[in-house]
Amino acid sequence: MNWSDSRLRKRLVRGIVVVLTLAGVWVALPGMHGRGSGPPPADGYWQTLPTASWSKLPGDAACAAKVHRSEWEPRPGNQEPNQTMPPELAVHASLAARPHDPRAEAYDSQWDKWLLPRVTGHHTGTTDENIQWAACKWGLADNLVRAVANAESTWYQKDLYPTGACVEKRGCGDLFPKATPASKEFCNGLKIHGYDYQRDYGTDRCPKTFSIIGVMSYQDPAWGEVPENQNGTFPFNRDSTAFALDYYGAFMRGCLEGWAWWLSGKDVAAAGTERLDGCIGAWYAGAWRTKPAQDYVVTVKKFMAERPWLDRAWASPSPFCSWLRHCPGEG
Repeated sequence: MNWSDSRLRKRLVRGIVVVLTLAGVWVALPGMHGRGSGPPPADGYWQTLPTASWSKLPGDAACAAKVHRSEWEPRPGNQEPNQTMPPELAVHASLAARPHDPRAEAYDSQWDKWLLPRVTGHHTGTTDENIQWAACKWGLADNLVRAVANAESTWYQKDLYPTGACVEKRGCGDLFPKATPASKEFCNGLKIHGYDYQRDYGTDRCPKTFSIIGVMSYQDPAWGEVPENQNGTFPFNRDSTAFALDYYGAFMRGCLEGWAWWLSGKDVAAAGTERLDGCIGAWYAGAWRTKPAQDYVVTVKKFMAERPWLDRAWASPSPFCSWLRHCPGEG
C-alpha cells in the first residue's frame, strides 16, 4: 500500500467518513467544521448581502458545508422537524401551483423562474444549524434569522399539546377571528394533512401561519383562486424546520432584489438599510413600511442587539400550559 498516493489517501478518508457517519460518529477532517458544544458567537457568522447578490449565492450543499456544527440545542422538541426534509418534487409542484394575480403584475419573473424553484428544505441538523444553512443560502445575516425566529416563535417549530393541538406563538398562529367561506375551505384543506385544527378552535377556524419563522399558509381568495386557499407552503412549513427557514430566506432575498412588486412597486428608491428594514417588516405585516411593519422592525432589531438565545434562562422557558390541554410534552 503506497501512502504517498494522494488518490489512495482520499479514497481511504472517504471510506472512514462513510463508515463512521453511518455509525453515528461525527468526524472532524481538514476543511470541515468540528462539532462543538456551544452556541454561536454573539456576532454570528455572516452579514446580509446587498441587492444584486442573487446570482452569486451558494446552494444547498455548499451552505451545508459552511454550517458551524454544534451539539447546542436549546429546543430539543424540534428534533423531528429538524430532521425532516420534504420531497423536493412535491415542494416545487405545490409552490408552482400558487395563483398569479391576473389584475396586476405582482412579482418580477425571477420570483417564479429562479427564486421559488430554489426552495428545497433539504437540510437537517440542530435548530441553529438549520438557521445557519438558510441564512447562508439566501445571503442573510444569521443573527437576523435568529432574531426573526425569536419574534415569531421563540424558536419553536412545532410545539404541541398532548392532544395534538399546536401551541400558539410556538409553531402556529394568526387564527381566523371568525368563520367565513374562505376559512372553511382553508381549514378543511389543512385537515387533509393529518390534523384537524377545527377541533381545537371551532368550526371553520384554524391557524394561518406555521413554523419557527411564521410562514403564512393562507391565501386570500381575492388574490387569486386556488384549491384550499393556501399558498403552496403547507404542510412543508409545519413539518420541516429547514423548509420554513428556506422559504423565509427566499422571500427576503426576493424582496431585497426588488422582485416583490406588490409590496413597493417596480421602481423602489429605497436601498441599503432602508430596503432591508422594509423587507423585515413586510414579512410580518404584508405591507411596505406601515406602522405595524415598522414596529416589528424595532422588535427584531432589539432581539438582534440583545441576542436572547445566548441567555440560559431563554433556553429553559416555562411551558404554555392549558387547563384543558395540559402542558406541551406531557405524555
